[in-house]
Amino acid sequence: MTASQPRFRLLIDAAFIFLVGAVFRVLLLGVMARANDDSVDGLLGKWDAQYYLAIAEYGYFEAPVTTDVPVHHRTLAFFPGFPLLVRAVHQLTGLDFVTAAILVNLLAGVAMTAGAMTIALRMGADRWGRAAAGILVSAAPMSITFSMPYTEALFGALAFWALVALIDRRWGWAAGLILLLGGTRLTAVALIAVFGLLVLLRARREWRAWACLAATPWLLIGHVAWASWHTREAGGYFGIQAQGWHSGFDFGAATVRWVWEVLTTGTDAGYFLTIAVMLVSVAALIAAWGRGPAVVWWFAAILMATVLLSDGIMHSRPRLLLPAVILMLPWGLWVVDRLPRWGSALAGVAWVVFGAWYSAYMLAVFDWAI
Repeated sequence: MTASQPRFRLLIDAAFIFLVGAVFRVLLLGVMARANDDSVDGLLGKWDAQYYLAIAEYGYFEAPVTTDVPVHHRTLAFFPGFPLLVRAVHQLTGLDFVTAAILVNLLAGVAMTAGAMTIALRMGADRWGRAAAGILVSAAPMSITFSMPYTEALFGALAFWALVALIDRRWGWAAGLILLLGGTRLTAVALIAVFGLLVLLRARREWRAWACLAATPWLLIGHVAWASWHTREAGGYFGIQAQGWHSGFDFGAATVRWVWEVLTTGTDAGYFLTIAVMLVSVAALIAAWGRGPAVVWWFAAILMATVLLSDGIMHSRPRLLLPAVILMLPWGLWVVDRLPRWGSALAGVAWVVFGAWYSAYMLAVFDWAI
């Protein structure tokens, strides 16, 4: 067997895992859509998907988005990486923008799944363990967003492969992937911080590591600076984030208030499902200390801090926390190691079904943004 054959097999396994899961999620969404007098197309194009498609087709300043402020005071809150990819695919293939977005996320979803499986490989997992890793990250609650014009699949792909590069100490690859990640979403700061922490603690005398680290933040800084210039009258990038989505770092005060209010007076199941993901994430972070590669734990911890310690749309937290599911990889590998094959297969199916139901419920039944 040549060196390329195991990698090719891993890629085929990742494609199978992601595609089967995606088809199942969309089919279940179809059932939930019909039960709620809606359509799959309508649900998959909801919320932020409208912004991303409009930016891809019309740009930041001409996007036909309904708003009571200048349109770029909303659109510039979204980073350009995903819309640019969608526009590029549209121009190269002639596909309409929706189909181009589906293709981008299809490829990104497979790459994301393969990245998680490669992290499992670095942890010594066999083929079943790698499959468990792929199922874990590709079928988590809110994984339906991997099939929507959202950045989740692209962010996950770049983030997980950047973690692989950091585990392998391939500084150039890590820098390139994190640089691109910075053009995708603000939470790329988590990987920039992880890279910095790794260099500071374990590669202080490697000048090449420092040089590569210095290259990572410029797409992120560039978009924030450019957006801030065009929205300076509204307080810049962070000003429009606060005005449009109430986003802002507050050390978790808003999160604690909202959780307490829901637990004491709430009646909407979607809110309780959101809190469940938030609490499980924190518990998993604590329990995962010392398990698996340190950079994976650091990444999840910093990502969770940027999400949970900020104000904003609380019911978007399960989606924003999706990459942190990689924390649960040690338990996924434990299931494969301890249970018989039929038991671990059953656990994998249960995870796929639960993630698909959770996703469909939050999109088809829950009234608010995801």
